Amino acid sequence: MPVVTVSSKGQIAIPAEIRKAHAIKQGDRFELRVSEGKLVLVPLKEKPFVRLYGAFKGDTSLIRSLEEEHAREIENEG
Repeated sequence: MPVVTVSSKGQIAIPAEIRKAHAIKQGDRFELRVSEGKLVLVPLKEKPFVRLYGAFKGDTSLIRSLEEEHAREIENEG
């Protein structure tokens, strides 16, 4: 069983063999629980839309495009 040491900042490093076995990567978040006197790390499931934030960002915004389209429709009516 691997042993870890708490740093002066209260941090610990998860040994590579455990990170690999559980597919833990940089930026993963965990909830720290106390269960029967033991510290337990529980992975937080990321909300699916968080990774998509900004993925469809283009040169113009959807709102701007709709405003321009609406202006053209009004122009064509008159």
